[in-house]
Amino acid sequence: MIVATGKLAKRPYRMAKIERNIYSIEELSYSLVQSAQFLDTGIMDPELVRWIDTELGLPKLADKLKGYLGKERALSEFVSCILDYCGYVTENRKLQTRQIVASGQGMEPYERRCRHAAATASAGHSYAAIAEYEEILKDLPEPERELRADIEKNLGLIYADLFRFRQAADHFKESFSISGQAKTYLNYLAAVRMSLSDEEYLSFITEHPESYNASLELEKRIRQANTLYDTSEEKEKIMRLRRYESEGQETNYEILLHQTMQKMKDDYRLSKAPQI
Repeated sequence: MIVATGKLAKRPYRMAKIERNIYSIEELSYSLVQSAQFLDTGIMDPELVRWIDTELGLPKLADKLKGYLGKERALSEFVSCILDYCGYVTENRKLQTRQIVASGQGMEPYERRCRHAAATASAGHSYAAIAEYEEILKDLPEPERELRADIEKNLGLIYADLFRFRQAADHFKESFSISGQAKTYLNYLAAVRMSLSDEEYLSFITEHPESYNASLELEKRIRQANTLYDTSEEKEKIMRLRRYESEGQETNYEILLHQTMQKMKDDYRLSKAPQI
């Protein structure tokens, strides 16, 4: 990239929306144009203005941008100020970018669709929610990362809820590759563990030494869950059901089985109920 304005930064500015390190005003302009569809007021960052001043050596531009900080409905002017000063993009692209940013939508349409997909999943319509999320992924602007990682994680959770652990693992892995979140990696590892036999899982950990510490944490959590289950009312009911069955107590068996199944249904409905 040829730098025509200012200087290359020794310390980059991190553009969080697209997880990109920016080193020049030209690169910043390019990134603003590429991500115009989902820019929001988060880009009106005092740290960005300081960076333009100190790292790029553009105090005049920084002074202009300071005038927009803290102002409502100044996002398109803030972005246009950078593009105009730099002169890196064509007039037509600047106009298009300004119109997109000025529409004020940003990521809201995608976030609204995600909320609908989440509500669909919560209502128990898992496959409909999967279809909704997959359509959103197709429509998302390519540079977007944050929402993409969240959607992949949610798809993993839905597939895990359906006991389709291989598909769940694939989506958790994709989410982790974007976000790097430790919790998502644990979800991925748990899905892998559930999709493999004990022998296959041990082979997997051996072949992926980077998973070793996370696998220890996962086993710790599994032991804790097993301990809770061993002292739970649910296990006590299961043991009673087995005893009634082995002793031929059909009436007691059917009554307890019906009560247990009804409680499971009620608990499931409660877990899927939308939070108010």
